[in-house]
Order: sequence, then structure tokens, then C-alpha cells
Amino acid sequence: MTHSRWVRNRYTRRVAHWVRRLYALLFGPDGLEQAGNHGASAPAMPAWLQEEMLTLAALEPELLPPGAGVDRYAFYAVPMDVAPGRVFDAISQAIGSLPYSHVLLIPWLKQGGADRGILYHCNAIVESNAKARILVLSTEKATSPWASRLPPQATHVDFGGLCASLDFNQQVAVMTRVLVQLRSPLVHLVNSRVGWEMILRHGLALTQHSRIYASIFCDDYDQRMNPVGYARDYLRYCYPYLSAVICDNSCYPRIWTRELGIPASLFTVVPFPYDGTLPEAADVALSADSAARVLWAGRLDRQKRPDLLAAIAAQMPDVQFDVYGAQVMSGAAGQDLQRLRSLTNVTLHGEFNRLEAVASSEHFAYLHTTAWEGTPTILFDVAAARLPICAAAVGGIVDFLATQDMVAVADDVDGFVQELGRLRASAALRNARVKRQVESLRRDRGWSDFRQRLRELDGYLTPDTAAQHKSQTDGTQE
Repeated sequence: MTHSRWVRNRYTRRVAHWVRRLYALLFGPDGLEQAGNHGASAPAMPAWLQEEMLTLAALEPELLPPGAGVDRYAFYAVPMDVAPGRVFDAISQAIGSLPYSHVLLIPWLKQGGADRGILYHCNAIVESNAKARILVLSTEKATSPWASRLPPQATHVDFGGLCASLDFNQQVAVMTRVLVQLRSPLVHLVNSRVGWEMILRHGLALTQHSRIYASIFCDDYDQRMNPVGYARDYLRYCYPYLSAVICDNSCYPRIWTRELGIPASLFTVVPFPYDGTLPEAADVALSADSAARVLWAGRLDRQKRPDLLAAIAAQMPDVQFDVYGAQVMSGAAGQDLQRLRSLTNVTLHGEFNRLEAVASSEHFAYLHTTAWEGTPTILFDVAAARLPICAAAVGGIVDFLATQDMVAVADDVDGFVQELGRLRASAALRNARVKRQVESLRRDRGWSDFRQRLRELDGYLTPDTAAQHKSQTDGTQE
């Protein structure tokens, strides 16, 4: 249990040596191997041990059962699972021995709004502290193509891949040991179930040397539209160990305070910034006067409501819908995709890399259908591309778009059709909406504003690395 790996390994080897000698004395040199063989019968109790028990029974009769037999005494093999130790060693080698000022626990790094937010946080940290060293642990067994976008001061370790052979409980145990021994002054949790479970079980131990921040963006919803997700599963039990919960919108902190009883003071709203270049012609829409197409881009999953998209497209047969995004739906939900494919005015283009590459002057609007949201960062790209947005007043969208530019009810098909019809018919309306969108980007989504919000979080950008280094040194000496 000591912090020094060398001391720990030395005494572990000694204990293992004496355990092997004990088994050899009791059961012969092949006893341990036979005990681990599931098909072999358990070895009998040694005769010398039976004799000692019979002798000692004169002093303590309860050592023996009634009668002359000792059948109730069964052989017990000490369970030894070395797999977590081997994984821990592999992770320790990947992490290295230098101290880290920040540790981020994430599921993966790939295309997505939350993943963009992770990169924003890392860049803000290194801009504020040139000596910062960031450890990014991705906890799901998945590829992280965006890991190459991390700043040079960040080290990415594929925790999920290295732990793939372990069950969930063992992964939590290994992660806990890693963070307890790292003693990083700041840990930031973003959408990692292993991380949340670790805080639930061992939050008090982790807070002895680390401030813990968590980012939660919105609830998810099940088939019955009941709220589920990290906030519902963990927040009520874990919030005493958190320094703050960071949210990109003002909607869900109010919901969680009201429905879960979480103190409002725990939440800090940090809107994500726009990381691109603002357009020069901010009051002129990209759309041509004769534009007759609608752009839709995002994941084709239940949250993004492909059924709603299909219903809207079916009511506008004279409008062409360009749909971009990965298809991740299956089973009964996949019927919505079949309906989209059956519409002659819908073209499914597949995945895309950048919104700017698929937006064109042929589009008179960008359609955003969704059942729930935090703040979809793709809307920032759409605004910068000078396409008018047609979206419902859901989640953090209300923090970005003007009230008059949103459909009031998320599943109002007629409302979407009417709004798209108005945008198609009026170039002046398109220009006015684009102007408001770009103004919102400029006013509320600046990089300096994002950094200032993080600076207001106590110790987030510049934690006490000197104290952290001292705690690691003291732990080694112990």
C-alpha cells in the first residue's frame, strides 16, 4: 500500500515466495496447480493437522464437530487475481513518473460537442499556465482520433483499451489506485462512467489531495422519456466531493436543483466558445435568392429525432433535404431511417468532417431537430457559415438563439414547416436572422470570455503544482 512502487514490489515478491513455500509444505509441489484446476477434487486435510486438532480439542471442544469426522472442514485456496496488478503496471508505465497538474477523465476523443469542449479546456489550461502538464485518460474501449488535437503539454493514455480485459469493478479499482497515487491537484470528470463510479465509492479518499470538477451538459431520456444519465445516477450522492459542476447551458442546472435537490451554488455555467473566424459579411445570409434546399447535419440517433425530420420533409415535397451524419440507429428505431430513405426529396450523404464544407448557397436554412440538448456547438459553425437556423427552444439552444427565431415546441411539425416556409420566401428574414446569430457568437462565445469563466473557478487553471509535487515526494518517503 506504500506509494513507492519499488518498495511495494519488493514486499509483494516476499509474500508470494512464502505463500508458495506454505503450499508446497501442505500439499506438495503441485498442490497449488491442482487447487486451481476446476476439474480436480479438493485435496484432503493433512494427517498432521487432523492430529493437532484432535489434541487441541481437549482444550477447546468446539474445534471439532459432533462425532468423529472432520468433514465440515473444506480446503480453501486463497484467491489471487494478478490481472488488475498487471494492468496497473502497464498504465503506470504509460503515464510516466513526472507529476501532472491536471487529470481529465473522458470516455474518448472523437467528433462531438463534448469532445470539442474537452479540447477547449485543455487549451485554456496551457495558455494560462505554461508549466501545466495534463493527463487525459479515455476510459471507454474506443478509438480517439481527436487525441492528436491535444496540446503538446497533454499526455493521452488509452485507459479503456489497457483495461479491456478487466470487469467494470476492477476498472474502477485500478482507476482509483492510479489517481490516489498520482495526487494531481485537479481532476476533471467529463462523461466517464468509470470516473463517476470511482467518486461514488472513493470520493473522500480522492479529495484528500485533489479538487474534483465534473462537467454535465444535459439529461438523456429513455424510451418513455424519463430522464436518465450521469446527473440522475450519481449527482445526488457524489456532489459533496465536487468542487463544482460545470455546465455549458443555464437550463439544466435549474432542472437539477429543482428535481434533485442539488445546491444551486454547486453549478457554474461556462458557455463553450466559438473557435473559428467570424464572417465579415455578418448581415448577409449565405443563401442565394433561388435557394431551395435545407441542410441537416448531426448524428442519426434517437436524440436527434430523424422521425421528426422525416415528417417535416414529407410535408415539403418541393424542398430538397441534404442530410449529413453517421447512422447509429438500429432495431425499431431504425424504421425512422427507412422512412427517410423512402422520401424522394431526402438525400442521405453520410458522415461529414466540417460543417463549412457541406453548407452552400443552395441552402436557405439549417434544420436542427432534437428531443433534448445541452448547447449544440454545431450551431456555432452554422451561424459562422451564415445559414439561418430553424430549431426548437430546447436545452441550451435558448441561450444562443433569439426567442423569435425558435419553434416553441420541439415536436411541432407544422411549426417547423411554417418557419422553413417563411425563411424560404424572404431573403430579408434570412439576413436578419443571420445577423442576430453572428451577434450572439461575437457577444457570448468569445475565447477570452471562456477563459475568464474558468479563471473564476478556484484553482482550475493554475492549481498549486508545488504543493502537489511536495505531496508526491512525501508519499514516496513514506
